[in-house]
Amino acid sequence: MVEELLKNNNLKVTKHRLEVMNSIISLENQATIQNIINNTNIDKSTIYRIINILVKNNVIEKDINYDNIDYYRLKINHKHYIKCVKCNKTVILDDCPIDIMNIDGFEILSHNLKIEGICKYCRES
Repeated sequence: MVEELLKNNNLKVTKHRLEVMNSIISLENQATIQNIINNTNIDKSTIYRIINILVKNNVIEKDINYDNIDYYRLKINHKHYIKCVKCNKTVILDDCPIDIMNIDGFEILSHNLKIEGICKYCRES
């Protein structure tokens, strides 16, 4: 699957690109630059270069941005999350609220949605 994503976007399939993309998949909603660095044997500057190339070529995208930290995901793994601001619990939403919107005739190509709240356990305590 990862090789196909690179080929479909006219990118050369390299060992490091595959390792970064597989790391993003394995980290799921925790794929930050630092976690990718910790999860691979690739030097930091190469990871930054690969991330920039993959974002520029629409293979991956920045996801939720909590606490000024960027998270990355494959374009095909589109998900949204809600995060409790008290306990940091994060829940994956079943559906994307943007997918059903028709905004003044726009064709939505990509989006990021940050949702924060207070979970029921924190509200009750």
